[in-house]
Amino acid sequence: MFLVFSCTKDFEEINTNPNAADRLNNPGLLLPGIIRTTANRSWDNSFDRFAVVADQVANQFASTYGNWTRADADRFFWSNYDQIKDLDKLIAAAEEDGLDNYKGIALILRAWIFQGITDNFGPIPYADAGKAQDAINFPKYDAQEAVYAGILSELEMANELLSTSKETVIGDILYNGDVSGWEKFANGLRLRILMRQSDRKDPSAAMQSIVGNPTAFPVFTSDKDQAALQYLKDLGNEHPAYRGNISDWVSSSRISNTMATVLKDLSDPRLAVFAMPTPATANTGTPEYGGVPNGLNDVEQWNGGSQNHSAIGLLWAPRQFAPELASENAAQSILMSYSELQFILAEARERGFITIGNAETYYLNGIKNQFTYYSSRIPDQFTLPTPSQVIPPSSYYTQEGVVYSGTQEEKLNKIYIQQWLALFLNGGEAWSHWRRTGVPTITPAPNSVGYIPVRYIYPADEQRLNEDNYNAAIGLLGGADELTTKVWWDVD
Repeated sequence: MFLVFSCTKDFEEINTNPNAADRLNNPGLLLPGIIRTTANRSWDNSFDRFAVVADQVANQFASTYGNWTRADADRFFWSNYDQIKDLDKLIAAAEEDGLDNYKGIALILRAWIFQGITDNFGPIPYADAGKAQDAINFPKYDAQEAVYAGILSELEMANELLSTSKETVIGDILYNGDVSGWEKFANGLRLRILMRQSDRKDPSAAMQSIVGNPTAFPVFTSDKDQAALQYLKDLGNEHPAYRGNISDWVSSSRISNTMATVLKDLSDPRLAVFAMPTPATANTGTPEYGGVPNGLNDVEQWNGGSQNHSAIGLLWAPRQFAPELASENAAQSILMSYSELQFILAEARERGFITIGNAETYYLNGIKNQFTYYSSRIPDQFTLPTPSQVIPPSSYYTQEGVVYSGTQEEKLNKIYIQQWLALFLNGGEAWSHWRRTGVPTITPAPNSVGYIPVRYIYPADEQRLNEDNYNAAIGLLGGADELTTKVWWDVD
């Protein structure tokens, strides 16, 4: 009894961090951890789950989908709720001190995180999220339509805050304190979200207002201002793949057959960026690339075995594979690219959502920037590919599969294919893009469950600890929490 009393009577004083006030009064101290954590998760989850279900990467252990369980929800961004708590602290501190730049940046990160979570699950805790300090321990779920409306509003508010505030921002490892970059990111995200819900809500007025007033609503003008985390050579700040497991990169994961086929059919030089030559041809002087279908129980039975399969490109190679070639910082974690924005604008112009610009110009801008971007990321020591090998000849743009001609459906299909390629290893965006457009065609393999998942199932703790709100969420989904249950914007 004495021991218990002695240990607990000063509990409040002992467990009050004397530095907590300083942290809240300096919101920039929270920024690096939030940005690094979420950007790393975006790449990690893309590599081991999102790129698999989008059929860009083949993984023997993940691609039959029969072993996808509630325990894997964190691989679909559910774990990012821990960052929402820190962002809310950051916003509260910024509001208290009138630091509008910090608040604007935090709102953009919140919106990007929530967009990723809701796109993967559908209805999610949004208005009640991160409110445990307000005694909300069992958050209700909001319909995806309401979440989208909320984050669009937050992004618009962020753009307004960032356009008027002048305080210096520290801790910004994404844009190094350049708030104009954050403004462009905010408006790019708005266009992404507006397009994603376009089969449910006409985005014309909102899109036109953004594109028609670049002074008030700036957007990316090149890959130099796209939202991409630049890694460093310092320990702990390298690209997450650099110290990764070599077996995951070489043995478990390969370029998918769908991705390899699309690139080969277009004679697309990104094939040498996205994939390694097969081991059988790596040293022959005539490298070949072999994709593997998703959904096979034994990939060694495909096309003569692993000697004829291509691992993911050297740009993302772990140090263990090739210490003299692997790079800590050549690859970036892309949150939103200039190319993606251009393809969104191309589709918007082609479908009549905006009246500004030319659809073909937007489309070609998106393609050409892919090549110049990847060419700029190739380290000097690479011999395959070299920067010049990533730039295609002019004939690339005149071939039937690329030239901007045909019916509107054919033009849109070309936009969709190029956008899918441009979203390689970009979080969950390639999967969401495929779910909305149906492009490219992805066919379930014989050893899979017989379908391609179109959402992820909620974590088991939600069933166990937040049962009433979980059940309400299932009602919003139409009564089923399944991999085959479509989210709100997934109409077709």
